[in-house]
Amino acid sequence: MKVQNNITIFTGDTQNNVQAEKAKAGQNTQGKNGTIYAGNLLSEFPLRDRLQQRRAQARERAMKIVGDTWDGDRKIDEQLERSREHVRELQASCKDAKDSIRELTGQGEVLMETYQVDPDSEEQQDLELLKKAQAERYPWSGVELTEEENERLAEIQGKELTEYQKRQLELNGNVLMHRETIFKAQRQIEEENAVIRGIRQERLKKDPMLEARKEAEEVMEAARDEAIGMIVDEAKDHIDEEQEKKEEEAEAIQEKKEEMEKIQDRRDEREKEMEELMGDMPLEELEDLKNAQTQMQQEIQDIVNRMNLVAEDIKGAQVDASL
Repeated sequence: MKVQNNITIFTGDTQNNVQAEKAKAGQNTQGKNGTIYAGNLLSEFPLRDRLQQRRAQARERAMKIVGDTWDGDRKIDEQLERSREHVRELQASCKDAKDSIRELTGQGEVLMETYQVDPDSEEQQDLELLKKAQAERYPWSGVELTEEENERLAEIQGKELTEYQKRQLELNGNVLMHRETIFKAQRQIEEENAVIRGIRQERLKKDPMLEARKEAEEVMEAARDEAIGMIVDEAKDHIDEEQEKKEEEAEAIQEKKEEMEKIQDRRDEREKEMEELMGDMPLEELEDLKNAQTQMQQEIQDIVNRMNLVAEDIKGAQVDASL
């Protein structure tokens, strides 16, 4: 059977609101205008459970999308905070190292004054070359001695160093250690800042939470569309079943009517024959005939009762009592 496509759906409980009366009228004319009261359908069919299950699944998926994005966004925030905290620690380390270098430099100036060393003296010039040789051992320093400097360094190392030179080289060794600390810290600071800038740039391109909310809304919208489709399909099946029942009942009624029409035809023939006989029949025989006619009428009524038909559905079911 083909069901009309122009179907209107009313959701909710039609028994408890203004649509209740309209629902009753719609049930009587359902085959004509295709109006479906989904609230009644949900109470009569297991569709309610399926809709609730589908809605719950969609809500769970939508919440998971938003929740996962929120967790991911929170982890990114935590990563940013860890990077910022690490930068702060490295900056503090750099500050401490610079403070130490200033202190060591001050100690070196005090030594120069204490030992009364002239900055232009050979002792001080040899000391500066020894300091440069110390720095050359650190790749990050970028220091490299020339050939002449290496020859002079060999001469200096071949003789005994002064007490002043030894103490200054010890201070310079500590300075180089602190400078290495600063160098490594600055490299790490640059790396952490690069990570922070990269994350910020990615966030400027798109908002993860906004995308997650849109995706969650699409999931819920798809679930609503699917629910409407389920209701329409269920309603169509319900209409088909009801229509088939009505057609079957109509066929059964038609069969009963046809059977009763045949009985009525036979009865009309008998009445016609009886009328012909009654014209020449004596009074006693006429009385017996009326009794027989009454008995026949009762038999017909019994048939009608057995078939559950109303008197209006039978054409000519009554016999004129005056006959």
